[in-house]
Amino acid sequence: MNPQITPSAYGSEGRSVRRRTWRFVAAGIATMLIFGGLSVRLTAIQIDGGGGSRDIGALPAGHRIVERSIVPFRGVILDRVGRLLAKNIATYSVQIRPGDLPLPIRPQVVETLAKILRVDPVVITMTLDRATGSLWDPVRIANKVDEVAARLIAEEHVALPGVETLLEPQRVYPYSELFAAVVGYVARIDAQEASALSDLGYTSNDFIGRSGIELAYETELRGTSGIRQIEIDAQGRTVRDLGVIAPAVPGKTVVLTIDAVAQRAAFRALSWGLKAAGNKEGVLASMNPQNGEIIAMASLPTFNPNDFAKGITNAQYAAYLRNQHAPLVNHAVASIYPPGSTYKLVTYSCALESNLVQPDDQFAATPYLEVDGEKFWEWNKPPGFGGMMTPAVGFSFSSNVVTFRIARVIKLDRLAPCGRQWGFSQPTGIDLPSEGIGVVPDNDWALSTINRTLYNGEVLQSAQGQGYDLATPLQLLNAYAALANGGTRWVPRIVLELRSADGLTVEATKPTVLGEVGMRATVLAEMRRAGHLVVVNPRMYFRFNGLPLNLSAKTGTAQFGTRDRHGHLPYHNWFSGFVAPTSDWSKTDATFAFVAFMHSSNTVGNAGVEVTKKYLQLHFKLHRSWVVPSYLRIGNHYGQ
Repeated sequence: MNPQITPSAYGSEGRSVRRRTWRFVAAGIATMLIFGGLSVRLTAIQIDGGGGSRDIGALPAGHRIVERSIVPFRGVILDRVGRLLAKNIATYSVQIRPGDLPLPIRPQVVETLAKILRVDPVVITMTLDRATGSLWDPVRIANKVDEVAARLIAEEHVALPGVETLLEPQRVYPYSELFAAVVGYVARIDAQEASALSDLGYTSNDFIGRSGIELAYETELRGTSGIRQIEIDAQGRTVRDLGVIAPAVPGKTVVLTIDAVAQRAAFRALSWGLKAAGNKEGVLASMNPQNGEIIAMASLPTFNPNDFAKGITNAQYAAYLRNQHAPLVNHAVASIYPPGSTYKLVTYSCALESNLVQPDDQFAATPYLEVDGEKFWEWNKPPGFGGMMTPAVGFSFSSNVVTFRIARVIKLDRLAPCGRQWGFSQPTGIDLPSEGIGVVPDNDWALSTINRTLYNGEVLQSAQGQGYDLATPLQLLNAYAALANGGTRWVPRIVLELRSADGLTVEATKPTVLGEVGMRATVLAEMRRAGHLVVVNPRMYFRFNGLPLNLSAKTGTAQFGTRDRHGHLPYHNWFSGFVAPTSDWSKTDATFAFVAFMHSSNTVGNAGVEVTKKYLQLHFKLHRSWVVPSYLRIGNHYGQ
């Protein structure tokens, strides 16, 4: 039986339901207001980067929140197969926060610290006195502190108020001088640079790339600085650490195109040649003509990059600067020299391409050519070579007179543009800093530089790479690489790829065409054949006979400076060319081009040739040596 619902009962329960309903509505409104306020607060926190979430109440008077940079872990540098060329090791440094070091006990603390560090206490005192900024800014006292000293300082922290030890990375170059010219070095940033680069996170305690890959790829190697927020008081003292708001991103790994084994072969050959010839300066480099990848690059004299990473002394740095042969310079890239007869590649190819000279034309190889009343002599002067020579034969003898005759035919208005077609007087674009440009003289250059046009005799000198002509060894290497591959000038590359800190490839460099020589295939084939005649010419005393490699190359001798008491000019030696898979000079598939340069060699034979022989023996693992040591004896004042 269903209960009977009376009007009185219904009215009482209805009032109860209505009261509960209003309570729920009120609670819901309150909840919405609370969560709405929290949402607004969370939105504000996200917009201001989270900084407000770190505030605990209002800051005391004079306190403020500042951001400190977190130095990222510097990326390493590897050779082509993964050998470490530049790495980081953990080292200790010591700093003093002057505000935490009471003045009455400062002498005692300085004396104790000096004994631990084995330094003069006066040096520490002077460093503190010269420091600028807040008393609470740390002052660096010592770098590369050994672990024993660092532990002792930590143990004596009560007796050494204000003294702190830091664990930080130190750059190390395991191959030392071998890769110095290419990899470069890092050194501590100076105050002016630190101020200018502060927006990028650099501080006065940072190291920065100074040369080579370390400089060219500074941004990639350094990585991205992190940010830490701290609260400081009115005196600049740290009150509390509010944590990291942006973590540091480690630098990328840089992988080079060079294999350490190939680099050691070039370094050994060049070192041997300089010592045997009594030279102090030289270059030996090689490249793959098919893509512009540098195989090896040795420049001597050189330096030890670890000297800078450890903190070079004034005496060490001064010694580097005093050296007239500039060991801190990569001579392959940055130094310019007269290219000598290697530049005859430009002159002969230009004549053939312009159809002003044909491959079977004959030119008289007289002892001299007279122009405007002046005699321009063959390099062996009297008696000269005599007879008649085709362009290829004249090239093989490096005949100056034949070159002069050809230059008189093509003239300056064609010769200079041809030089630029081969890449001279313009940067190659290699991914290394401080590249030299060189000079290809024309009348516009002469008017702006020497305030007149070039004389006819100066044009003749330019045709054989003398006079005002200047080039870097790298430009010469790139020109002969273009001859090898059929006329393409690639941008030389020293970096193969970049990798992230986890080892994944981030960016692989790609071969980039710099330009085309723009000459007919038949002309380039004829010049490759002429280059082969150079190395097999029995009258040039190069002694390549029996060498199991197909070589096409050109020697060069470039006079410079002032005459000695015998009337002789000092001169440089060059040798540049390529190794081909076969002796078919119509093909363009060579994968190894080279350049050797010997500064002021003055040797009986071409010192660049002998260094190249040594290099080819080491690089291609030949079991016999073709080197002729007597050719490196001082005595020849003509050259090839």
